[in-house]
Amino acid sequence: MVKKIFGIVICFFVCFKGFAPLVLADDLSSYTIDYKLCTDNQRPRCDALRLGDRYLSTNRAAKGYLYACRAGNPSAPGSTASRITWIDWDNESWNFFKKPWLPSGAFNPVNGIYVEEVSGNKRVIKTNNLPVDRKIGNWPMTQYPILTRIDRNPGVPSMHNFEFSLPKNAEKASKPTCVPLGAIGVTLNGVVLFSAVDARGEDAVAHEIVDKYGGHPARTAYHYHFVPEHLEKIRLTNGHSQKIGWIADGFPIFGYYGVGGKEMTNADLDKCHGHSHNNLGYHYHATIEYPYTIGCFRGIPKLPRR
Repeated sequence: MVKKIFGIVICFFVCFKGFAPLVLADDLSSYTIDYKLCTDNQRPRCDALRLGDRYLSTNRAAKGYLYACRAGNPSAPGSTASRITWIDWDNESWNFFKKPWLPSGAFNPVNGIYVEEVSGNKRVIKTNNLPVDRKIGNWPMTQYPILTRIDRNPGVPSMHNFEFSLPKNAEKASKPTCVPLGAIGVTLNGVVLFSAVDARGEDAVAHEIVDKYGGHPARTAYHYHFVPEHLEKIRLTNGHSQKIGWIADGFPIFGYYGVGGKEMTNADLDKCHGHSHNNLGYHYHATIEYPYTIGCFRGIPKLPRR
């Protein structure tokens, strides 16, 4: 009888080759974080955020989409889907509260630099792409096997000099421009913003492991795919967020809140993820829903030099 049962077990793993091996879930509870943005009783719900994987277009700009200049490479490095427990694949959503984030620790890179100078009709920004406020996770992630099993990112952030040369007074183009998969702008914290997707063209914020301050390295180039909450500083007198950075077409990007302290969603913004009002002119907004920062360039982009 014992031999018969043993034989059935062996056959289950050998005979049925079409079945994927069972992956036991790790306990990731000690790596989760809280976000004030997700507990303010405003929508969208952070426990059921829309997964952005199907919302990339290389043909046109549309509200809630990323208008990308090229599709991702499915063979590019990235997270291991079978290890991801915070994405609901059937309902195409993900849970911010269940996602793990790399904690802070002993990692201590050089000081971040951000210099902005306006001369004539140009705004020149120079940065070494490390956070001015020194808020960064404990890289490399290889120190954390439980996280590395999900995302085998061996990178360690180091200094990379970027220079943005932007128009002082940006103007809207006749039609939206597509967005590269890499750098699209820079924060006042000195860290470069990447688009909403990873090299595979998938929703980077949902799929990839980033640190508790919102960034991670591509090899050694640290960057954000969304706007970390700690960049949300004191608001304007009307409740509107302050400016947190510049996009490569010269328009500013503000934080998560509009006039009256209303949290911005895709429904409040145009297909490039911006709008105009009051004396702020046209500007982009961060949202906690994909595409997070911009969906397309509303002006003419000037990508940075390195």
